[in-house]
Amino acid sequence: MGIGSWLLELGVRAETVAGQVAVRTGAMPLQWPVGSGGLIWRLPTDPHKRASLFSTAQTIVVNEGETAVVLADGQSNGALPPGRYVFEKKRVVGSLDIVWMKTSQQAMKWGVGNVTSADGIQVGATGQMYLAVSDGVQFNSEVVRGATALAEIDLQRLVVPRVQGVLRPVFTMWPAIRLQAEREAFREEVKTKLAEALARLGMTVVDFEVVQVDFPPEFKAMLSAATMNQLAGNATLIEAQARAQSMLIEAQAAAQAKLSIGAAEVHLLTQMQSAGIDPLRMKALEALNTLAANPGPGGSLTGDAARTQIIGQVTAAALAGTPLVSVPPPALLPPPPAIPAAPPAPSAEAPEDLERQLDQLTDRLARGELSEALYNKLAARLEARLKEMRG
Repeated sequence: MGIGSWLLELGVRAETVAGQVAVRTGAMPLQWPVGSGGLIWRLPTDPHKRASLFSTAQTIVVNEGETAVVLADGQSNGALPPGRYVFEKKRVVGSLDIVWMKTSQQAMKWGVGNVTSADGIQVGATGQMYLAVSDGVQFNSEVVRGATALAEIDLQRLVVPRVQGVLRPVFTMWPAIRLQAEREAFREEVKTKLAEALARLGMTVVDFEVVQVDFPPEFKAMLSAATMNQLAGNATLIEAQARAQSMLIEAQAAAQAKLSIGAAEVHLLTQMQSAGIDPLRMKALEALNTLAANPGPGGSLTGDAARTQIIGQVTAAALAGTPLVSVPPPALLPPPPAIPAAPPAPSAEAPEDLERQLDQLTDRLARGELSEALYNKLAARLEARLKEMRG
């Protein structure tokens, strides 16, 4: 062995021995070793080593995320929160233990299967929960129980059966359709009941997640068919509303056109009266022209000569006779009446409603409740209707 290797080995041994001496003399605080795994760390159980540790004043350090339970002759003297504690010089006669525990939250998976819901559907579920030690004394007496080591898998083997014991009764009180639609309410109920059960172990439920609820294929097919029928019914209703709205707009446009034509005719008659022209005589001349162009069949007077004679006599009477309507002077004529504009067509459905329905279709497509073909068909109808409403 070379001199360098020998000195290096000697230095490591000297450092190790110096550390042990510093702990035993109280110069170095006693705490959870850095890098030590598991959920607990117990003071060495060798009685001679414990006695030598506490033969002088000894400092104990409890770091953040830890708690330490002090046991004298197997009896708990309470749990130490994070901080620095000095044990005064005394000869340890009986048994003295200190157990450090992690209080930071621990992630743990859970699962349950073959549970019958309130409506007789076989369901199962999986998820994840986050637990933490809340009462060190209770956790030591119910979980640690004198163990010198406790790993995450050991805690999971202890906790998961208790979780399943809470989940199964809750599942039997919920219908399958509510488990599908009210996942958050189900999660809160399980979390509340689980907190009560784990409190007896000195633990608290930081969070509880339901990742998936498994339903039979027949139940999923039934839900899918119901959703498709509802969407088809919504699409038919939207199409019917669009047709009714279109017919209403056309009827209002026709009524507005008639009002406009009527207003134009009234204005024209007013202008004719202002110019000294009798509108009724003009109508009479138009009727005579129509009669001359379209003579009626048969009659006692026939032939162009007879018809021309009659029309000429009626025309002369119309032009020379007494006015059929007394026309006031132009200065006294009232202005043409204002024609009120037709009220806008009431909208049977606002654009915001159509946009909200588009958003709902998009959500259903993202959740896999709709096929892409059906989504495209329904979305095209809604977008066309929205475009039509916005002009």
